[in-house]
Amino acid sequence: MQSELTPGRVMVLTASALSIIGVAWILIQIRSLFALLIIGMVVAAAIEPSVRRLRRLGLTQAQGILTIYGGLLALIAFLLVLVVPPLGSQASDLIDDIPIILQELRRQTADSPNSFINTTVWEALARTERAWIEFRTQPNIESQQAVSLVSSTFGVLIGFVTIFMTAFYWLSEKSTIKRVVVNIFAEHRREQVLEIWESIEVKLGGWIRGQLVLCLIIGISSTVFYFALDLPFWLALGIFAGITEIVPFIGPIIGGGAAVLIALTDSWQKALIVLAFVIILQQVESAALVPRVMKNAVGMSPLTVILAVLIGGRVGGVTGSILAIPVGAMIQVFVQVTLRSRLHFEEVAAEMAEDIARSGTGPTESGRVQPGGRPRRPRDPRRRKEPQPASDGASVARDNTSSSSSSGGEPGAR
Repeated sequence: MQSELTPGRVMVLTASALSIIGVAWILIQIRSLFALLIIGMVVAAAIEPSVRRLRRLGLTQAQGILTIYGGLLALIAFLLVLVVPPLGSQASDLIDDIPIILQELRRQTADSPNSFINTTVWEALARTERAWIEFRTQPNIESQQAVSLVSSTFGVLIGFVTIFMTAFYWLSEKSTIKRVVVNIFAEHRREQVLEIWESIEVKLGGWIRGQLVLCLIIGISSTVFYFALDLPFWLALGIFAGITEIVPFIGPIIGGGAAVLIALTDSWQKALIVLAFVIILQQVESAALVPRVMKNAVGMSPLTVILAVLIGGRVGGVTGSILAIPVGAMIQVFVQVTLRSRLHFEEVAAEMAEDIARSGTGPTESGRVQPGGRPRRPRDPRRRKEPQPASDGASVARDNTSSSSSSGGEPGAR
């Protein structure tokens, strides 16, 4: 029987809908802060296995986290000292040579027999060159734009600090938070909620660790090859290829395309060599590296990854594209665990129905299913309640009664 739509019920449904809309609006307004919190939790999931190893060595939770942070800072400082001087020099030369690069590309497009290349592409390169020259000669940076640039720089630094602080406190208080969240749900749902929680942690941690390894492998391989090929700005291009690797599907195209354009200014033969290297490297990554490195990661299909990256880029730009994979993994784990639990419940119910139909009896106690999806253990009808031994007083009374009856029945025994 359907429940009647009373005014009170209408008010409750309206309030629920408005609450959902309000929460969605708040999340949209604070999406940058929400993104920082998600990144912090992903970082925490990535370093948690190392923290556990340090705890086995006798360190506390806080000491293990701070030790890992210290190691990361030392590694970053070492790389900055080693990489920043040549990288800064190459970046400065690249900025100065951009007009020359554009002129060389325009010359090659003008010599192309293709009408589209020698007209449309040539005009696009000419407009890009004029815009770049105008920007370099008259930057037109006002005081307000300078203040905005400085505030953005400080915002990035504060964002990094927020990420690492979120990861620290998340790892420190995760057990308490997990217990509180799990206890919110009904008792028969807690096991399922705990499974979702742990599966998400495993997938997120595996994803970010695998992604960092892939970025490192692609960046080092590209840098070494570009250096061996004597490609201009080889260090900058190699680091750029490693950084863009973090964006699935789109990032490798951007990183490899930049190297091909720079090689094209030297010669078309070198550009073809770079293009072949980029294609081979991506094939090796897809066939050999990703299955090994990402074996414990998200396991999303390529179509799902592409859709997640496009939606994330539409919502949050580059940051949204990067966060689309872990967020999609969370949704995937939730759907998989929920469907698996429901299918398990339906299988148990079908087995109970078959048992009932086979036995030819009606629904019994064995046909009931607990709320958690597992059938109750049927009662054994052979188990009967054993008679309890009588108390000492009852035993004494029975002895007196039997002795009096025996003495009364045989009066001549004395």
